[in-house]
Amino acid sequence: MAPPDAASEQIVELLEWLKGDPADDCVADLDALLGRLPRLLELAAGTQEFAGCLQQFDERVFDVAERLKARLLEAELPLSAELRGAAGRLVELLQEVGGVFALLGEHRDLRTLLAKARRHELSLLLARALALMGDAYLVSCVAAMGDPPRLWHRVYAMLPHLDDGEGGADSDALPEAAAVSPAAQFNRLAALAVLEPASLTARELVWAFEYLGAHSGGMELSRRPLQPEGAVFWIDPASDGPPVARNRRAPPRGLEVINFSAMALCRRLGEQIESLERRIADAEALGLERETDLQDPGESGLPLGLTPLETLSLLQRMRERWSTPPSREHPRRPNQYTVQVCQGLRPIWNMLRGEGGGLGHVSRWVVFNESPGGYAIMNVSGVAGVLSAGMVLALRRSDNERWSICIVRWIRTEDAARVELGLQVVAHGCTPISIGFRGSERSATTAALVLPPLHGVRRNTAILAPAGTYKSRRFLIVREGRHLYVAQGRVLSLDMQTANVELFQYEIDTYPI
Repeated sequence: MAPPDAASEQIVELLEWLKGDPADDCVADLDALLGRLPRLLELAAGTQEFAGCLQQFDERVFDVAERLKARLLEAELPLSAELRGAAGRLVELLQEVGGVFALLGEHRDLRTLLAKARRHELSLLLARALALMGDAYLVSCVAAMGDPPRLWHRVYAMLPHLDDGEGGADSDALPEAAAVSPAAQFNRLAALAVLEPASLTARELVWAFEYLGAHSGGMELSRRPLQPEGAVFWIDPASDGPPVARNRRAPPRGLEVINFSAMALCRRLGEQIESLERRIADAEALGLERETDLQDPGESGLPLGLTPLETLSLLQRMRERWSTPPSREHPRRPNQYTVQVCQGLRPIWNMLRGEGGGLGHVSRWVVFNESPGGYAIMNVSGVAGVLSAGMVLALRRSDNERWSICIVRWIRTEDAARVELGLQVVAHGCTPISIGFRGSERSATTAALVLPPLHGVRRNTAILAPAGTYKSRRFLIVREGRHLYVAQGRVLSLDMQTANVELFQYEIDTYPI
């Protein structure tokens, strides 16, 4: 530790820097904070100024995190090496500062480091620690980097202290964002983790995280068994991994686990889904666009940032994943072979029609494992075009095979050069068509794909179209070829909605109107 005089000088210098204006470039400010973090930690012991210094440091961290998150939201996957590196450094900074708050909150003999250390402030310290860990997890997911190393180990270390203190909002030693209970912050993080964040877009992740900040009370954490068992996730406090669905993998025999459930929140979600569906239906009846802002955050409890249709689709997926988390139906087989990939519904449509450059949209990927229901593929030589969870890809092994149509279930980028995708097969083969729904603009049609039935999954023919295309039960089908084919279809069921596409089964209407 530095001598007292030197320590005093250094903390004065650090406080002066923190009082200055942030750099215009948030990445430069991020690197400056990382460079000064060791000094903050070194000066912690025995300095009365530490509480105020930590508060200002945390406020600057919050500012940098918000600005960099805004840049990540505007960026497209895969991220540039520069932006991905900045995201990784921000995750590191958030975890380290969160660790400081956790250390202060867990050990009462360190309370003298705070100017006003009272029981309720210990609870606020843990809440802020978990809030910073939650932000670190969110940034890592938005950047498609997966779970940060040691994050869950650090989070679970705070579990025994979640009820230590009553919480409060009158402390001036912490930023206002900490005025929530540690349990609420943990629930928020756990609920986001079990949503399969790699399957959500960046905008959906940020929206869900904000939503959970206001609804963390709809979750339950207990060492006792919870019901229904199919909606329960288990936590191994000694592990460094997220909660695991019981219907996906049972905990090891004899292991003492903590159970987590969001079923109470699912009931609230059901009410919000019904309310939003009514608002959308009323807007359609009045001739308003469905993209119109139909949700007042104060009345609906729903954040802004997504269109009503996007919000409805995400709420339905959130409820499904919390109430009936998916289980693996087929074993995965390790493999390694090269495949052709065409990414995006419109490029696939153009390719099948021989338009827009045809096979110019096709790139080479490597399959590294597969199952009857999907693939995991990898590209280590860079990706042309934009990737997004929920988008459609066409995949085949050779020129003489038909294309398999897949939905991107998750995206991971372990480093800037390596991109991994998890794919769900929705059809083997497809036909390009144009469709037009009643209620759409006159003479407007949308590019779509007709998918044949899929054994064990779908009995009827289906259509894969851009998100927001489905507007009414009846629609027009146009297929061009040697002969022009026009028919009226009738939607039987809406089977899938993502941020990019929707899939619905249909039949030809024998009595068109």
